[in-house]
Amino acid sequence: MSTFGIGLVAYNMKFSDIEALSKSLGFTKPEYQVVVDNSPTSDTKEIFESYNWTYLHNPSNPGFGASHNLIFEKFSNRAEYHLIVNPDITFSSDVVSDLMSFLDKKEEAGCVMPKVYYPEGGIQRLAKLLPSPKDWMVRRLPFKSLKKRVNQRLELHNANYESGTFQVPFISGCFVLFRSRIINEIGFFDTRFFMYTEDTDLSRRLWVNGTRPYYHGDVFVTHRYEKGSSKNLKLLKIHIESALKYFNKWGWIDGERKRINRECIAQFK
Repeated sequence: MSTFGIGLVAYNMKFSDIEALSKSLGFTKPEYQVVVDNSPTSDTKEIFESYNWTYLHNPSNPGFGASHNLIFEKFSNRAEYHLIVNPDITFSSDVVSDLMSFLDKKEEAGCVMPKVYYPEGGIQRLAKLLPSPKDWMVRRLPFKSLKKRVNQRLELHNANYESGTFQVPFISGCFVLFRSRIINEIGFFDTRFFMYTEDTDLSRRLWVNGTRPYYHGDVFVTHRYEKGSSKNLKLLKIHIESALKYFNKWGWIDGERKRINRECIAQFK
């Protein structure tokens, strides 16, 4: 029987969201269930612990990736798989067991994400190609027709999101089940990214390692998906800084990105 643990990073998380996520996770039986709370105060400690979370308070707030790394380093040796989950996720069935069964059968997979719905319905297209600097900029400009063309390509609109299974070089970090052994080999999140693009970077490292990220559309979760950097100037600044670091790391003129994206697109021809 496969085993897994859960890591959550919180910041000023609402009590209602803690309850909703914790009740969803009641379908699961993790070896550990740990939250790093980067909020200035530990006001949520009691409610987290009432839902069996191991609560770690870190008001210094080192960032999303660094906090997930802390959980992985301290607890992942207890389980074969490690789930990261965002605060705004809910689900109504044992999604994790289905994803574990998928990884049990797909030895070449380093991680897997499920189908993700908006609360009001409609699929979030969170399995993507690797973006170029131009793609990243266009997606943030107010040119609707140009942005639509870029999104249709990057978000793999020709893929079967409804029930398909495919390899993808960039998956969202909102709900992902990782093979712990592989993360121990290649490392977890790159801490130079405070927040944003850390999931792009990790997905790419998994792909290059040959332990591909997968999208598995047979099971689903619901994600509120705040898109904070589209509404908040401080978060937008962080997002831009992370994007610059990402392209500095992997290259602004990036032949490997083109090769990886071609490999991904070839699945759908």
